[in-house]
Amino acid sequence: MRETKRTYVHTAFDEGYICVFPTEVAARSYLVDYALHGRDKAILGERAISFDLFRSQYLPKHAGEQPANTLIRQLFARTLLEKDHGLSYFINPAYPEANSRFGKYLASLLPQLGEALDEEILALMSPEMQKDVKILYQEYASFLASHQLFEPGYERPSLEFAGEQAGTKRYCILFPSLIPGLDNLIGSLGYPSWITLKPFPNSLSGPVQLELFENHIEEIRTTLRRIRHLLDGGVATRDILIGCANPTSMLPALEQEAWLYDIPLVLRQGKSPLLYPSGRFFSRLKGVYEESFSLESMKALLLDIGFPWRDLKTQRKLLAAAVDRAVVQGSLWGSDQWTEQLRDFELIAFYRDFKESVVGICKASDIEELRKKLNHFQDTYFIETQWKGTQGEDVYSFCLDAMENIKAAMAAVSIDSHSSLFSFFLDFLDTKLYVPQMHEEGIQVYPWPLTAPLEAKHHFILSLDHSGSSCLSQPLALLPQTVETKDRREEDTTAATLHAALLAEGELYLSYHTTSYEGESLPPTFFLEGDLVAEGRKDIPEAHDPFLGEGLLWRGEPPLSLATNRQQWWFANAIHTSLSPKRRDFARNPLPLEWVPLLKHEVGGKHLIHLSPTGLDTFVRCPYAWLCKYLFEVDQVDYQVLNVDHRLIGSFLHAVYEAFFRKIEYFSPIRIEEYRTLLLGLFDEKLIEYFGEGGPNPPTRAWIIYEFRERCTWILEAEEKLFSHARSIFFEEKLSFVNDLFSLEGRIDRIISLDPPEGKLYAVIDYKKGKVPFTKIKEKIPSFQLPLYRKLVGESLGAEVVNASYFSIKDGRYSAIWDREQTPLMEFCDKALEEVLQKVATAIEGGHLEATPSKESCKGCIYRPICRRRFATR
Repeated sequence: MRETKRTYVHTAFDEGYICVFPTEVAARSYLVDYALHGRDKAILGERAISFDLFRSQYLPKHAGEQPANTLIRQLFARTLLEKDHGLSYFINPAYPEANSRFGKYLASLLPQLGEALDEEILALMSPEMQKDVKILYQEYASFLASHQLFEPGYERPSLEFAGEQAGTKRYCILFPSLIPGLDNLIGSLGYPSWITLKPFPNSLSGPVQLELFENHIEEIRTTLRRIRHLLDGGVATRDILIGCANPTSMLPALEQEAWLYDIPLVLRQGKSPLLYPSGRFFSRLKGVYEESFSLESMKALLLDIGFPWRDLKTQRKLLAAAVDRAVVQGSLWGSDQWTEQLRDFELIAFYRDFKESVVGICKASDIEELRKKLNHFQDTYFIETQWKGTQGEDVYSFCLDAMENIKAAMAAVSIDSHSSLFSFFLDFLDTKLYVPQMHEEGIQVYPWPLTAPLEAKHHFILSLDHSGSSCLSQPLALLPQTVETKDRREEDTTAATLHAALLAEGELYLSYHTTSYEGESLPPTFFLEGDLVAEGRKDIPEAHDPFLGEGLLWRGEPPLSLATNRQQWWFANAIHTSLSPKRRDFARNPLPLEWVPLLKHEVGGKHLIHLSPTGLDTFVRCPYAWLCKYLFEVDQVDYQVLNVDHRLIGSFLHAVYEAFFRKIEYFSPIRIEEYRTLLLGLFDEKLIEYFGEGGPNPPTRAWIIYEFRERCTWILEAEEKLFSHARSIFFEEKLSFVNDLFSLEGRIDRIISLDPPEGKLYAVIDYKKGKVPFTKIKEKIPSFQLPLYRKLVGESLGAEVVNASYFSIKDGRYSAIWDREQTPLMEFCDKALEEVLQKVATAIEGGHLEATPSKESCKGCIYRPICRRRFATR
């Protein structure tokens, strides 16, 4: 009978041994396996232990001393780098300002120093490296002794430390080829007879092929379809096991795809707490501080809905205002665009308080102060319950425990404060792994090589390429790569680990993908030499892809598989939401007449239709778009600040022209040079007013000056040709007119009197930073902006607009849509305006605001997803 991993382990249990496994995972797994499938159906928990626990029995016991850990090593490295350390190999003494960056690196070397001081190892080093190793060891040993600490990496096992228990129990070490350092341990114990090393058998079930896939998504989806087939066939989740040789890149995609395929997973691979919302909160705070309150870092923090914010509305308002005012960068000290360019005093006060709180957290120097500052921030900006009751509660508690670990480590080495404590806290969190406590059933997922010695009826191992399958112990990683492998005391257990995986009783599925984001991958040498790499295996049954079944349904064909529970849930929701006919589809049907009063504004006791030039043009283009904007108040918020904010630059140029024409009033051609000097001075003055001394940023500021400073003076020649001796009388003038149906209003950039001082012949000017929208009116009026301005001026000011012009700042010229000699054109515009106003009134009174889809109307419309008419998905 062929021996498998199960029989190999169960035999050792049946012989009465206490079995030692490579890992705690393997020990617990085989305890459960023996209870389910073993001879006695029951076993004591102490009969299976990990190698680390076994080895610890033979290490010296330190009364009154604590073991050094990662935190203590990093604190030692920090204190060492703050003084004259004398290191010249590991750190370049020519750049002392970079010392702080080497703290984590030096801390990682400390556990290796005990073995590195062996004479034969020292001989492999250069004199400079030997000197640094000895300095580090002496300083570290002195540090440990002065604080009653010991370094576990320097301990040497011996039977004398086991006490009276030595030899009273029989141990059997299983999978010995997978345990680095085992031979040294057994040798140091004197090869006792009560410790048995049991090699695992060489008999395999036959050649197992390694399946090749093009990419990791294809590999994952094929594996999940095979698992789906097993689950549909009644296989229990406990009988399926997944191993992953590249968990960092594979697990996020595996978790997401399994969720889509409705396959429950239980991940036994921890992740950094900073990847969870409550851990990400800390890194986002640090990002805001390190990026000096840049808009991007503020958005990353304040718009993250994974945090229990109290007042998201104010935070979004702050960011929207920052985008509007082209705020790109804040500052820790000195000039700050947030306070200089925002105009809302409440938002400025909110920002100042927020900034003070964030700076306080990031500059805290001891744990108590850090906790106090964090609590203040959360009390101020989070809801009352904060993280309680959320999915992030356990992770946040985990982070607070890490904070207490730092406090204990600082106390152990007599450090009262740390200049960059918050950064140190985040660095420490990034080294820790948080494993969620999952109580629900699911398929166990373990990283490689933990999965290799485990047994299951169906064992899938993914991403088993050459680098991912490598199992290499490097006790002397500090040695340079020029030192030969045999002298580095490395132990390569890759072949043994692969052999352990292949010694399976159940079905074993091995696979890898050739292409990833990191580049191309090769298979392990074992499979390459044995010609065991296969592509596209057809002998393994798979479930039909339920997502391909959706496509068949849309084509009217019967699907080849049943919908998953998740798909059924999606479809059930969609039937009642996106796939259901709208109960009130106002894009196709009229409004209820009782809603019509909502479309009107109360003016002087009357309910009137309110229209501006923009609103009128929107209604003419599509009544439904007008309804969305002005009744439903649907708007599109953009939190992106472009390098060039053309809207703000347009406002800035408007302000320059307004200030100029206010000063001169009458335009005199003989004063052109004086006007030019004045205009350039106003440009510089308004540039500071709008963007501060250096804003919005140096490249954009230089571009604005290069592009517009000289160009803004081109209006002088254009003004001389068209409006010489005319008088500018109104600027950014808001005019309104009320009749029985409408309340009309508009804001006109500039109004000119063509026959001053008492004449009533006016011109209206609208500035355009770029090209003008049109230059002539033919059969159809492209925009009713200027005709509406003519009506407003006539009704409000009792004057006649005989010239309506756009001025293109880019081209430096006026485009007169009509002039005083074009009376028929003015009459045509007046008539067209009255007709369109009458159509608007009739449509609104009848509730007819249906969409008018067309290529021209729908181009660039933000309401197409709501409308869902002909052009909704284009």
